[in-house]
Amino acid sequence: MTVKRNSLKQFKTLVRRTIGIARKVPAALRVRFTKTDTKRWRQVSREVPHWDERNAIIGTLVPEDVSVVDLGAGAQTLRQHLKRSCRYQPCDIIQSSEDVICCDFNSKRYPVLARKYDYVVCSGVFEYIRDPGDFVSQIRSYGDVIILTYNPYRPGASKIERLACGWLNHLTEPQIAELFTKQQLVWRVLLRKTMAKHVDEVIYELRPS
Repeated sequence: MTVKRNSLKQFKTLVRRTIGIARKVPAALRVRFTKTDTKRWRQVSREVPHWDERNAIIGTLVPEDVSVVDLGAGAQTLRQHLKRSCRYQPCDIIQSSEDVICCDFNSKRYPVLARKYDYVVCSGVFEYIRDPGDFVSQIRSYGDVIILTYNPYRPGASKIERLACGWLNHLTEPQIAELFTKQQLVWRVLLRKTMAKHVDEVIYELRPS
């Protein structure tokens, strides 16, 4: 009797999970075949995102009196978390302020910078890049140190759920390490935060080898 109850419970759990994933399919397909979700990023540029804790952490990792270029700056909340002596340059697809350098990574429109920066920050951007290798190849010349966050794909996790979040690539940690190595970058993990059963958020530091 207990075996039957457990089997029924497992079946119901499987059905609920399947229905949940099925509901996310339209959003996942829309993201999969759209170059850049400009509507979403326009909304992000207007308000403090719920994931701003990540920028607060990054602010503690960047030292005083350095120059910082923020790729995918959004609402530019990183600016307020940096030390007051830091010089800040936002880059984003949305021109939310006069000093924003416009760019669209998935359309291969990378920002043209007049100088090299001490720190390049990519906070919550890498998941939304269609060509991660090209992205790293382009930005590695922007500064001396890159701080990049990513939610690596865990084998067995749902790619549909990742697509429904707007995430356009699904790199495992070994694949990320291989990508960095191919770009001749020395990397290390600054912080790992477990967010859910199948999701870790990792903050990487990259430097030219």
